[in-house]
Amino acid sequence: MSSSSGTYSGSNGHMCTYETCVLRTSLTVENFGRRFLGCSRYKVGPKCPFFKWIDNPTCVRGNEAAHFVQQKMDLLRSELQLTHERERAATQVAAEATQMAEIAQDRAAKATERERKFRASSVQAKEIAVRGLEQENNCVESELFKV
Repeated sequence: MSSSSGTYSGSNGHMCTYETCVLRTSLTVENFGRRFLGCSRYKVGPKCPFFKWIDNPTCVRGNEAAHFVQQKMDLLRSELQLTHERERAATQVAAEATQMAEIAQDRAAKATERERKFRASSVQAKEIAVRGLEQENNCVESELFKV
């Protein structure tokens, strides 16, 4: 593993096929912290054989410390992966909750519409009943006044 920290032109005598070299830092236990130049297209496109160490080999103490740094990096990567998994799970739960809320809103709207129709039909039934009573009253009154 390595990390990029700068670019260098192929015109400086570097033998990179693609003209641009990248300064990287090795994070392997054997060469921990050691800088090198390599092709900018490393792991991207066609292979370029250019590679050149900038720093001297890592000292003994550096190699000893590299193991602990690697462990810490592995731990941090694991924690990051776990965080991403939790984020994906939380996103999924949020999406499901949103979907359930939309379903609940749809059901509430349908229930409100049913209630509105029921009330409208109740009003109509009452109006019909009132008209029927009025007609009945009119009939009774006309019978009473006939006499």
